[in-house]
Amino acid sequence: MKLVKLRRLALGMGMLIILGGCSSGSKGTSPVEEKETVTLTVFDKNSGSKIFDDPVAKKIMEETGVTIELENPTGNPEEKQNLMLSEQNYPDIILIEQGEVLTRYIEAGALLPLDDLLEEKCPNVIKMYGDILQKSKYTDGHNYWLSNWYGEDTEPAAGVLMRKDYLADIVGEERAGSTEPFTQSEYMGILRSFKERHPEINGAESIALSIASDSNFTGSFASLKAMFGMKTYYEPGDGTLQYWARDPQYLESMLFLNELYNEGILDKEWVVNREETLRQKMCSGRVFSSFGAYWDVDGVNRELAAREGQEAQFYCYKVVADDLEEDQTTYSGRSSLGWDAIGITDHCRNIDAALRLIDYLASEEGQYLMLWGIEGEDWTMEDGKHVPDPEVLDELIRDFDVTSDKTGIRKWTWFVKNGNGSDGTPYDLVTKYEMSDTAQFANSAFDESDCWDIAEYSGLEPAGNTILGLQWQNVADIMRQDYARIINAQSREEAVRVYENMIEAMDNSGLKDCEEYITEQYQERLELWGQK
Repeated sequence: MKLVKLRRLALGMGMLIILGGCSSGSKGTSPVEEKETVTLTVFDKNSGSKIFDDPVAKKIMEETGVTIELENPTGNPEEKQNLMLSEQNYPDIILIEQGEVLTRYIEAGALLPLDDLLEEKCPNVIKMYGDILQKSKYTDGHNYWLSNWYGEDTEPAAGVLMRKDYLADIVGEERAGSTEPFTQSEYMGILRSFKERHPEINGAESIALSIASDSNFTGSFASLKAMFGMKTYYEPGDGTLQYWARDPQYLESMLFLNELYNEGILDKEWVVNREETLRQKMCSGRVFSSFGAYWDVDGVNRELAAREGQEAQFYCYKVVADDLEEDQTTYSGRSSLGWDAIGITDHCRNIDAALRLIDYLASEEGQYLMLWGIEGEDWTMEDGKHVPDPEVLDELIRDFDVTSDKTGIRKWTWFVKNGNGSDGTPYDLVTKYEMSDTAQFANSAFDESDCWDIAEYSGLEPAGNTILGLQWQNVADIMRQDYARIINAQSREEAVRVYENMIEAMDNSGLKDCEEYITEQYQERLELWGQK
């Protein structure tokens, strides 16, 4: 497979040299340097029905000499990706999610190895990505894709949400406005006080804590895990990785919710809550607290602020489990590899042009173009710094979708790097340049000790179409069936029994074999990354 792929690559490069070089009329002149106008097709799973015809899109094509024909996903993007692969009918450049789909494309030989090509043709990629390229190597040691939304991002991805006005009524305005963490015991006392002071709100029973049930343990449960210092896997300290439910803190977190449930503090309907249901309850004004990232409730906060005032918004606080130190929580888990993968397919008609496009978009100039817009129209340089046009920024904040579609700002998010450019201004204008009060508070409430890289743990589980993969799915099904029974148990003793029975059932379903496989994959990854 690899030999065929390399021969195909060599043949394609040879044809490009013949076709591109002969037309140049100058021996040794690279097609990349001449920026010959070519057309490339690009599939972006996130593009929806967008059209590549806005000012930013036109500027990209002007700067690179590449006319882009966008292939939008139709219906379910994953189904489209699988169909393209099975029919071997895919575009020149493709943006898909990291994970099983990406692995299938690599194993099928659909993506070109980029190592030597990037070294030779893409200096901006090498400069901007740095050691991320080492982390994104496939198991054979080659780079087949480039990360999107990559690099360090210290912004908190989880937290404990509390309405500031209700909190101030309980602990005082000074404490409610402080970023000092609360302990688990303090938080539980605050929840009880709220329920005592406000048994009813607007003629309906109040809810001290409401969460969304999520079988994938993201959303609400990501904050719960972080509060108790848990990560993707439990690491007992012997170099192995174990299922996170084996972590002693997992049981403690379940008992924490079980106690609140039996006291009538936790929403009795939490099991049937979905994200939309939870947001509706929070908008009603009768919910005091929930779990999640600060941006999860932006819409809720806008409605509450308009109706009840700025202090009625949900702010994101740090709560520390009673048996942990402040620096042991894990609220800011982010993947340095981002969440998308962009590669050049083996169907690419002009590899040089694809590399030229990629290198420009990945450069600092390309990043500011995509995320800030056109210089002189959407932003200017003042004293060596990017400064957005106030009217454009205001329009983006007031109506992002319409303004983005009109200007092209942040409409195309390809090869995006987290953090700031060389002048200190953030690449991501819309969410990082002028932050809301709730965003600023959240970023102040959590420190670097909460940051950890999810990337080293991602994608280690066995593939779904293998025997181990089926065992892994059985384990997940057992968790899905039993975690609610632990939380809703009538007593602490019953909750412990349900937990112990759950772990036993997981072991009987092959969990230990899966853990051995995951540990082996993890050790191989560390070796590949040069961390072992």
